[in-house]
Amino acid sequence: MAKLVARLDPRWDKYRAKTIADTEKIKAEHRAKYQQQLEQAVKMEHDNYIPQNEKELVQIIRRTPRDILSVKNRNLISGAMSFDKRTAMLVTMPREDITFLNDSDFLGPLNLDKLYKTGDTVFPVLNKSKKVCGLIRTNKLDLLHITKDQPVTKLMEHEVAFARTLEQLLAVFLRAHTDYVLIIDDKEELVGYAELSTLIAVLFNREIKDDFADDSSSTLVSRRDLK
Repeated sequence: MAKLVARLDPRWDKYRAKTIADTEKIKAEHRAKYQQQLEQAVKMEHDNYIPQNEKELVQIIRRTPRDILSVKNRNLISGAMSFDKRTAMLVTMPREDITFLNDSDFLGPLNLDKLYKTGDTVFPVLNKSKKVCGLIRTNKLDLLHITKDQPVTKLMEHEVAFARTLEQLLAVFLRAHTDYVLIIDDKEELVGYAELSTLIAVLFNREIKDDFADDSSSTLVSRRDLK
């Protein structure tokens, strides 16, 4: 019996080694095939993937490499997507920051100096009912022809733009061709004002700056030629 076992052992070891090798080879082939199928399935899923809601779309944008979608473009997309959910108060300077004039006031060097010191260029004018009836724009005044007894009502703009929501604000800026809009609440009470530059910053989700050092830049039509 011992001689028989000794004679069979080498054959058995050889057979067992071959069986193990074949099994590992089969497993490796299965793993490679499975990985290939998985990659194909993932690719098909990505190619045919349609986000089901805004959250999934945002996740796709966040996963997009920076060399494909820059930070500025990400901000632009996010600003546009959230625009209709934002209120006008987001871009509103509070009423407390407004310097008002009365329609019974007079403009002269002393009063103008007070206005200039505020740093603002637009000042709403109130009538006797404390309602806004006009605007004084100090950057459009002809200072050479203003006397100390010049009435505010003779110098003010009578067209005043109002808005309540952010979408209304954008529409007013476009229709009225103004850069200054008063913001009112649901009771039509004045709560503040908004400027076009602030709204643009919200729309693009970043501050827009004029990078041109002078009007002679070849990349910009000379502003002096624009009428």
